[in-house]
Amino acid sequence: MLLGNPYVVDRPLAEGDAFVGRYKLLAEVVQGVRRGRQLVLVYGSDRMGKTSFLRHLVQELSAEFLVVNVDWTWPEDGDASPEREREVAELAMQDLRSRIAEKLGAAYGQPVAESPDSSPSGGSLTAALGALHDREVVILVDGLSLQHLRGKAGAEFVARWQEWISSVPGAHFVVTVNGTLEGAIIFAPALASLPAVQLTGFALEETEDLLFRLAKGRLTYDFAAIRRIWELTSGHPYFVQLFGYQLFNVLSGGRRVRVPDVEQIVQDVVTAGHPVMDGIWSSFSPQAQVLLALSNELKGRHGVLAVRDLQDVACLQGVELSVSTIEAGLAECLAKGVLRRLSADSYPFFTELFRLWLAKYKPTAQTLVDLKFRKHLAVPRTSTAVRRRARGSTIGLSLAGLAVVTAVIVLWNMRGAAQRLSMGALPTSTPPPLATRATLVIGPAMGRIAYMAKDDADATWDVWLMRGDGSDPQRLTDDPADDMSPTWSADGKFLAFVSDRDGHREIYVMKADGTQQINLTHHPSEDWTPAWSPDGTSIAFSSYRDGNWEIYVMAADGSDPMRLTFDSAADYGPCWSPDSQQIAFHSNRDENWEIYVVTRDGEGLWRLTEDEATDFGPAWSPNGEGIAFESYRDGNMEIYLMAIDGSEPRNISDDPYSNEHGPAWARDGTKLFYFSNRDGGWDIFVMNPDGTEKANLTLSSAVEHGPEWHE
Repeated sequence: MLLGNPYVVDRPLAEGDAFVGRYKLLAEVVQGVRRGRQLVLVYGSDRMGKTSFLRHLVQELSAEFLVVNVDWTWPEDGDASPEREREVAELAMQDLRSRIAEKLGAAYGQPVAESPDSSPSGGSLTAALGALHDREVVILVDGLSLQHLRGKAGAEFVARWQEWISSVPGAHFVVTVNGTLEGAIIFAPALASLPAVQLTGFALEETEDLLFRLAKGRLTYDFAAIRRIWELTSGHPYFVQLFGYQLFNVLSGGRRVRVPDVEQIVQDVVTAGHPVMDGIWSSFSPQAQVLLALSNELKGRHGVLAVRDLQDVACLQGVELSVSTIEAGLAECLAKGVLRRLSADSYPFFTELFRLWLAKYKPTAQTLVDLKFRKHLAVPRTSTAVRRRARGSTIGLSLAGLAVVTAVIVLWNMRGAAQRLSMGALPTSTPPPLATRATLVIGPAMGRIAYMAKDDADATWDVWLMRGDGSDPQRLTDDPADDMSPTWSADGKFLAFVSDRDGHREIYVMKADGTQQINLTHHPSEDWTPAWSPDGTSIAFSSYRDGNWEIYVMAADGSDPMRLTFDSAADYGPCWSPDSQQIAFHSNRDENWEIYVVTRDGEGLWRLTEDEATDFGPAWSPNGEGIAFESYRDGNMEIYLMAIDGSEPRNISDDPYSNEHGPAWARDGTKLFYFSNRDGGWDIFVMNPDGTEKANLTLSSAVEHGPEWHE
């Protein structure tokens, strides 16, 4: 039988569909009902899975309770006067009770009439609910929205509902609310005090589970591809399924999904998701729509909105917006789940896809015209901050035209002042290709850095080498396949790396000048993430040869591979201790990505980190006293440093406007290298272990990842 696309994008999940994640929230709601809780709210933004959550609750509760589903829509009315809002709220209450009576009657097999009596405790529905002595009823209501519960009328509606519920102790209500709990705190405080759970995006391991489970045996994924989907979607279940749906249509038939495959269909996903995102857009007020359109002009901010930046860009666009108007628009975006709060005055987009959709379908100039916000033809007066930034940009542009090293250094020092205005505001020319890019020299050469790079998202990876200050880049591999993840031998004479030139990923080794490239693993399964031991005798790596990712160790010549980890979860990214006796790695064996350590012979496994956020990519310090790693515990990926027992974790990169990955130490422990999108693209950076003196070593239009240093 020919099976169709397994990813569900056109409806809520039904009985029999795979349900992934959110089991803790389900258990919390079920336990609350069992303990007598009469009202639980389930918050979630558009397409966040609220209806699917309720449908799964039916399976959890139906053995103990009479479960009634009520799909409900708030009565719409164009009159926004306070009097009319109260009338509509009263109609909404009557309509809700009528629908509950209808559903309850169907469950009983006999009619239950809703009395026209408007008193909260009157009517035959109340009597029917109160008569359920032998079996309590759980009423699942789907369709409430924060939009309808704002202000006095909404508060009165909530109060009447609570009063009615309290009169029927045998009934329990679980009610979805389209919006966020933070939005309730802002706009409907009467709701915010009620018991609630909030549906947010899937964690990284839940995203992996969803993508793998639905297409098992028909489509498989590189972990890096899953991670890229998660970064683009923030685990939003609809958009994760949409990525899976599009990839399955293109690559089904046993193909493995890689990062270039994901990048290639991003715009297709944006197009396919247009009806949903356009519906979200249409629900916003014009003031919020203006802010979202203006966000297109905040280049180099990685989708992070702030009041001051929006004021500045509005001024440049000839739009007059007060601080109170901007704050109200941001609050509305928070309430609908399009933005999330990063700090007191900064708000990133919840999903990168919505930002990409805005850029494609809501260009700033045309949207301002469509919304009838006046565009000034004359150059508007700008604030002192904007003039200062613009002046910095002009100076930076002039310096860029000079071809001497001193001018480049000046440009580097000034770029921080120009960056906040917008990298896109500077006139640009076609960037140079990877092999001929200009190099920023910030000091004397310091060792050598091997890394992986490609000219653009559609190109293949190659292994490159440059000096420790970013100068003199040289391509070491030049193959139509992907060559990735270089790691140095202890003496610096060789590099191990990953290549899929044989049809799947294998561990290769080559001389440090790129010659004599030899396949070490020769295995039909995937091998990945090599790490050369400091004593030079062994290479640790991840392998899929046992049906899931496990940590292996082999001799430096590829002989005697030995499996170290034995768990059904995924184990990746080995990193050696300085004495070559222990290996740190990351694993989702405890339902979350954490850092673990195992001895060289596979004994003594223990867990170092324990946080709900993703912890990833360990890098042991040369003195053996600390481990750097990347973590999502601040809402974006940052470089952290902890003691070797997992204690005292601290954020050392501390840049909320970007994502930092792949920490790697200089041999003397005085520098940490990593890659970041801080400057708009993906570049190699260096900083001190305390997070000071950050510097971009590559600063090019190419994509550069995975630095590995050697003296």
